[in-house]
Amino acid sequence: MRIKGDIIRTVRKQKKLSQVTLAAGICTQGTVSNIENKNVCDSLEILDAICKRLNLSLESVLDDNDEKKLTSLLNRVEDLCNTFKHKEAHLLLKSTSIDVSDFQNRELEVRWFYFMGITNLLGYNNTTDSLFYFYRADELGDSNSIYAILSVNSLGIVYEMANELDKAQVYYEKSIDMLNKMTVKMPIEATKIFFNTAKFYSLIKNYETAFTLATEGMALNRSYQSLYMLDLLTYEAAFNDFMKSPDLKEPDFSHAKVFATFNDNQNLLDVIENDEKILTR
Repeated sequence: MRIKGDIIRTVRKQKKLSQVTLAAGICTQGTVSNIENKNVCDSLEILDAICKRLNLSLESVLDDNDEKKLTSLLNRVEDLCNTFKHKEAHLLLKSTSIDVSDFQNRELEVRWFYFMGITNLLGYNNTTDSLFYFYRADELGDSNSIYAILSVNSLGIVYEMANELDKAQVYYEKSIDMLNKMTVKMPIEATKIFFNTAKFYSLIKNYETAFTLATEGMALNRSYQSLYMLDLLTYEAAFNDFMKSPDLKEPDFSHAKVFATFNDNQNLLDVIENDEKILTR
């Protein structure tokens, strides 16, 4: 994709970072050099990570107007999905006249397919279309594509919803394996994968694995100094810690309640209130 490499170079120098320092944990120094001097970057994930390190918005460095518009649209879609407004997000995706197949930007296409899949699945319970989109995203994405990995994880959700738990487990495990094989810093969006997979293992009563996955998601948040999904993760950690530990008389939902209150997550607060009544020994 074409980008404005001069903006990245200017901000990097303002922050007194070398190309090697900027690249650390994200990509090679040569990739940063190509971005700054040749105005190209083959990976949206790498470019996004670099922008985050420099406190730049992704849209500010994209040189292609249609790519900027689509990136902005997908950012809005993601915000809607994060607040469980999947129908609204799907309508937004369908409203655009931009054809994602016109771009050479593979990662943008992968992201598009993921959100088409997740909005079909969680907005309309449309498993047929969602399966197509998730498989397509997995096919197009490379080993560092977080949206391809999210799509694999979402295949687990599809099969879990169909009560095909053996198939679901295959895809949940595959998504965690893909995360662990990433050669760039794990994005904060991986939190969704830890949470979804923890919920699944809790469902099949593998409480030890569920607890481990929830705490890994919490650790990822800590590395970003983020609160992303911490209400849900701390709930899963507390619930599964109680279920796997016969010496505990009751679950400790204190952290989950704090984060749920902060996020105004009344549904989770209701779940916690009910659990506190029935989960005692």
